[in-house]
Amino acid sequence: MKLLLAREIIDSETEMHYACHRSLQSITDLHSHDFYEIFLVTKGSLYHFINGAKEWLEAGTICFVRPSDVHHYGKDQDRPVELVNLAFPQRTMTAMLGYLEGGLDADALLRAPMPPTKKIGTFHVDSIRDKLHEILMIPGFQKSQIKGEVRALLADIFIRYFSNKPELSPSSMPGWLVDLAKQMRNKENFSQGLARLYELSGKSPEHLTRTIKKHLGKTPTEWINELRLHYAANLLVHTDETIMTICLEAGFENLSHFYHLFKERYRYTPAKFRKEYRKISIPSTRPFALMS
Repeated sequence: MKLLLAREIIDSETEMHYACHRSLQSITDLHSHDFYEIFLVTKGSLYHFINGAKEWLEAGTICFVRPSDVHHYGKDQDRPVELVNLAFPQRTMTAMLGYLEGGLDADALLRAPMPPTKKIGTFHVDSIRDKLHEILMIPGFQKSQIKGEVRALLADIFIRYFSNKPELSPSSMPGWLVDLAKQMRNKENFSQGLARLYELSGKSPEHLTRTIKKHLGKTPTEWINELRLHYAANLLVHTDETIMTICLEAGFENLSHFYHLFKERYRYTPAKFRKEYRKISIPSTRPFALMS
């Protein structure tokens, strides 16, 4: 049995190692490790041999593997499968348990005979993949930013899927909400706000609010603002549009409110965020300050 070591795999500054496996041929045989990992089956299905047992995992299954666990994966014949894996050191888990004290049952997470495993819905799978893609797009030298984003993602995953909160049955998300979520990712929809959300859903505001809160864990307004802020952050980094233009294009009508929400989510004002993360590849004769 092979022992995988954090010092050989995980970046000590970002405290993470990410891998996407589209073939199980490159994954090791039976092994353990001195770090933690979360893996998510995004496509297909596989066998998970874990602590002497054999589990059948389908797409949408997320699993938290501890250093005490011994495991490996097996293919479902020649059917395609995709597995994403996020590994992180013990110090990250210790810090998270301290930060989320009371929200997580440490004994159940760390000492149960079998690692926690959950089946999540398509929307949640896509959300995790999108966030991982966001993190991977951060320049590699911005290690503190990567570390912070990874910890934020892990905290969200643990609270959402492995906490003491009542089971939300995310895999039972109604089909109309899945379709609505896809439509609301389009700029022409989220920029129009709640009115467009209600129009697309065809549901009463009360029913829509209850359903979104149940399956997404947030209010419709929080959901829309999250979509708008992500769009605005991308424009700040990748365009030279003024902050006022970006504010309006994302759907915010009040610049002060936009600044408040943006700083609350990203810990920077829009101007500071742009200054920190925008990389200019084409020289400009116009002072950068004029674009803020």
